[in-house]
Amino acid sequence: MTKKIYSISKNANTINLQNKSVIKNITLSKKEKSIISKNKILSEKELQTLFPDANFRDVITRNFKNQEITLNKIASLSGEIYASGENIENLAGISYLQNINSFVFWNNNIKELPKEILNLKNIKSINLANNYITDSNIVNKLIQNNVYVNCDLNFIKQYKNQYMLSSVYDSLTLNKGDTLSLHKLLYKKIGNYYKYWETTENISTNLKFIVSIEDNKILNLENDSTIKAQSPGTCILKISIDDNFYKRATTNINIKVK
Repeated sequence: MTKKIYSISKNANTINLQNKSVIKNITLSKKEKSIISKNKILSEKELQTLFPDANFRDVITRNFKNQEITLNKIASLSGEIYASGENIENLAGISYLQNINSFVFWNNNIKELPKEILNLKNIKSINLANNYITDSNIVNKLIQNNVYVNCDLNFIKQYKNQYMLSSVYDSLTLNKGDTLSLHKLLYKKIGNYYKYWETTENISTNLKFIVSIEDNKILNLENDSTIKAQSPGTCILKISIDDNFYKRATTNINIKVK
């Protein structure tokens, strides 16, 4: 039977069927960057282009309350950017914060680090604990650049003491026509961290899943993150937060439809 891999986005209107889903950050071309003078007052549209994640953008712009914002002013920010629990997903634009030496992004919804973060020359530390990062490539490069990185409580497979994406059930029986939200099936395995970090086992509702259904004639995906029992049979439902299906970021459920 042919496996199909679905990319799920909470706000998506369609399901993209492909072997791998690649989500690209919004970046400016050299030409676009040159158009924005460093002393030019930035419009809301330009700020959205520079910092596409609304929550990350709010963290930055709140430093300029009742002020006009320019690239020079953004670059002049120094010290620490504290952004814990801000529901940030995308750090695109972080390289404009040239003089920040410490970033705190604990307890957000970040899945990957943009390469541009390596362009920051003054960064000394970054706290990425309690996120959804799976790839250690940029993390390792930061460490090689003598940056202190706290990436605990993520899904990086080669790091110890990381979360694991877990399912409430190893096996599940459904009746034909039954529907079930994936968020009701999944939780983060936090082990001994619960009493120390006061974290939650709940998966963020903003999190985008990668789902593989062994036979979509038996089980189908509807409304972005809901499975529906189609016809009698058995199949494996494979859910991950990364399209590489890293072990720690992936859970399998045996589904039987009656």
